[in-house]
Amino acid sequence: MTTQFNFNNLNNLYAEAIASDDKTLIFEAQIGKGRFLFMMFLSEEDKDSKDKLFIYMRNINLIRPIKVYGNHSRGQFEVYIKDDLKESMIKELQLNSSTGSFNFIEFLQQLNSKIPQSINRNNKIIELRKNKDLISELGVVDEADKTVLKCEMRLPESKKPQDKTLRKLYVYTDGNVEDIAELIQLLKKFNMTVAWTTKDKKNNTSNVKGLLGKLNN
Repeated sequence: MTTQFNFNNLNNLYAEAIASDDKTLIFEAQIGKGRFLFMMFLSEEDKDSKDKLFIYMRNINLIRPIKVYGNHSRGQFEVYIKDDLKESMIKELQLNSSTGSFNFIEFLQQLNSKIPQSINRNNKIIELRKNKDLISELGVVDEADKTVLKCEMRLPESKKPQDKTLRKLYVYTDGNVEDIAELIQLLKKFNMTVAWTTKDKKNNTSNVKGLLGKLNN
């Protein structure tokens, strides 16, 4: 049996994420003992994940993608929750099975009501960094194995900097959020991107402040 539900309270956060330079929606909702991390990645480059809502359940250490249907700009975030996901979500709550009946729709309504209507950008970046290992697994950043900032790189006119590469600045560096936002703006202005390397090759690496100073000059 499949449960249909509209997470319509995602509407404002979705619009906020679309307007952001990281094109990311991320927040955690807590119900009782259950901790549910919601994530969406909304760049045009996120073809495989753009209309997917990723839900990570911390207690049971399980992440599941759900296809989201409907016109999102009109508050339609229709999902179809199959029995296996339903069981996982109930398990995440760590309920005592002997205490009364459980209404799954009421639980989803409660979860929907926990969705914030806005997220402070600094808080969002803290959440992204806290969950960077999860994000690496989802394939929503370019070359997820390369997490050490190396240098800036000019692109040919036929190419544009990719959000999936630039959002790594928020996830994998400890740069100031305002500095990163300014750096991304400059990279796009000069049609440049950033190159990354692996942790075992830390020679000739850079940081957000260094790149920002170089581009401003």
